[in-house]
Parts: sequence; C-alpha cells; structure tokens
Amino acid sequence: MLRNEIARVRQSNRENVIAHEQIYEHDPQSEDNHIRREMAVENYPQSNKNDRINRSVMVQNCQEAEENAVLHEEVARYRDKHAELLERFAKINEEMKKKKIDSFEALVQQDKAMMKILIDLARSTEPIPMEGNNIGLFGSTSTGKSTMLNSLLGKKVAETGVGETTTKITPYQGMQYTLWDVPGRNDEINYLSMEYISFFKGLTRRLILIQATIKENSSMMKLLDEIGLRYDIVFNKFDKVDEEERTAIQQQIFSEIKNLGLKGVDNVFFISANHPQMFADWKLIVDYLKHSNN
Repeated sequence: MLRNEIARVRQSNRENVIAHEQIYEHDPQSEDNHIRREMAVENYPQSNKNDRINRSVMVQNCQEAEENAVLHEEVARYRDKHAELLERFAKINEEMKKKKIDSFEALVQQDKAMMKILIDLARSTEPIPMEGNNIGLFGSTSTGKSTMLNSLLGKKVAETGVGETTTKITPYQGMQYTLWDVPGRNDEINYLSMEYISFFKGLTRRLILIQATIKENSSMMKLLDEIGLRYDIVFNKFDKVDEEERTAIQQQIFSEIKNLGLKGVDNVFFISANHPQMFADWKLIVDYLKHSNN
C-alpha cells in the first residue's frame, strides 16, 4: 500500500535502534522520552559508550524514528477522517471497471458525466501530510526514470535498461529530497483513487518525463490540470536528438503545450540523465529541486 511506502521513507540506517525505541515510544512524557533515549544509547556495547559522536547520531535516529511513527499515524488518521470520500472513490472505480474504462483518457472519451464526478471528488481530496521535500517522477519505462533517479541521487539505487522494475510507487531517499518513482501509465485507473490523488497533492514537485512528444503523457498532465496541480515537464535523452534539430524540437514541445491547452506547466527542462553535464538545464533542475521546499 502507498501509505506503507510513505511510512517507510527515511527508515534507512535506523534498524540499529528499533529495539531501543520500543522502550520509550509510547511514553507521553517528553522529558522521560529523552532520558529513555539516553538509556537506550547507554545500553549499546562498551565500544560505543564513550563515542560521543556515535551517541549523538543514535539519539538523532531515535528522534527520526519517532517522527516516522507520527507520520504513519497521520496517514491512518487521514483515511479515517475521509472514510466517506474514500467510499465514493471506490464506487466510481468500480463503475469504471464495469465499463472497462482503464484510464483517465478513456474516461474523458467514454463518460463525461462520470469524469465530472471523479474530478469533483479529486478536487475535494486533501493532500496527505508528507514531511520534507518530496519529488514525484512520472513517465513510461522508456523515458529513463531509473537513470534520472540514479543521477539525481549520485548513486545507483534503481536498475536501468531492464524495463519497468517495480509495480508500486517507490521512494528513494536523498540528502535534500525524497524521489518517488511512479511506475506504469500514470493516468491508469489504479491511480484514480483517493489515496493516490492525495499522494499526488502531497508532493512538493511533480516531474513528468518524456522523450519525444508531450502526447506521451498528456493525459496525465490534463488530469493534473483538472485537479489544480502544477507540474514540470522533463524532456530526457535530449542527447539522442541530432544537434541541428534540437532548437526545432524545443519549439515543437512548446507548441504542443500551447495547442493542448495545458495549464499547470511550471518549467520545461531539456536534459540527458545519462550525460548530466551535457546540457545546462541539468544544473537548473538540480538547483530547482534542492530549493523546492523553501
């Protein structure tokens, strides 16, 4: 489930304190919690007791684990608070399945009345509370999302060149942001639910990757437009475009945005995640994402 993925974000390097956080995590007294955290650290092996730096790190990890537990509870409260809206979304999704409508694009074409109901529900949906700077990466397998993830994080965290490597939204933790890989066709029926719409709304930024034309993911862009969410378009693999054709391709992309009437576009970047330094837009997008939460 999506909420479990959110709750697991920032869990790396915390396994060494799980047993100790159980000592105090349910204690309502903050002062006692602090004392118990110190006791948990003191119970570590003798080699660590005198290492003040390690102790500071472990105390910080305990505090972060507490914050994560609070986030998990927040998501659960969100679902409870919006139980009626959740049920209405479920009914709409069931109707779409009966009519074999499998995407927002198909919904627009086949059932305008149901589309209006879905949009009204989506607009009524509140964002899931998410801590920090959260960046969603949307796009089909061929757009190079895995390479983009690896390049933005400066290390290999996602497999590349093997097709879609996951069927669920997956978080990748960086120093200045969390990157969320949103797999598959992003307007498909699975994403037209309260839980996912609230996740989309909770993101700090939404990057939609393409490699040739806006039409690759224009349906998702129109969905975001309808529910009032801003997004950025990233033309990846720009190095594969012949140098003499690059200006024309850029003009084509901006023309498509205008002709399709897209309303939520903040920026358009032309990059190569495989060769980050090849185009100036790479530095622009990195700086942009770093400061998105300011």
